[in-house]
Amino acid sequence: MKILVHDLVEQDFSQLKIAKDDYKVINANVTSVPCVGCFNCWLVTPGICKINDSLQYIGSLLGNSEETILISQNCYGGYSEQVKKILDRSVPASTPFFTYRSWKIRHVKRYRMNRKQLTVILYGNFLETEARAAGLMVEGNRGNMGFKKVNLYMVNHINEIGRILK
Repeated sequence: MKILVHDLVEQDFSQLKIAKDDYKVINANVTSVPCVGCFNCWLVTPGICKINDSLQYIGSLLGNSEETILISQNCYGGYSEQVKKILDRSVPASTPFFTYRSWKIRHVKRYRMNRKQLTVILYGNFLETEARAAGLMVEGNRGNMGFKKVNLYMVNHINEIGRILK
């Protein structure tokens, strides 16, 4: 399964002409509650967030994806608050236990899916320090989320995103 998470307004997203049959599309702009840090998703209802909204099962969805694409506005070399909210709510994709992966301590993944590729597309203006921070952040995401490969694209204009996804 391929997941695409984005924070684009609907008009910009529709211009990308993405075949919705190819991806499970998650619009990060939908109204949802941010993670409250209760960790019920680890201890009480493993894999399921206690907040009953559109992101209740996002941990399972992202945890079982073979490929994940994140499209976000650049915010100081990181994700927009909308995309960050989606990633925060995906905590149930891991467990409270630890292991070593890539010579670092990481959470044990809840789902044993063969996670092949994480693609991150950040759009907007970039300072050199933001570009370096984005590279470190995305590599950290790759390790924490258990992906084998990561691609980071930094584009100045939204209209450049379409050529990357083709």
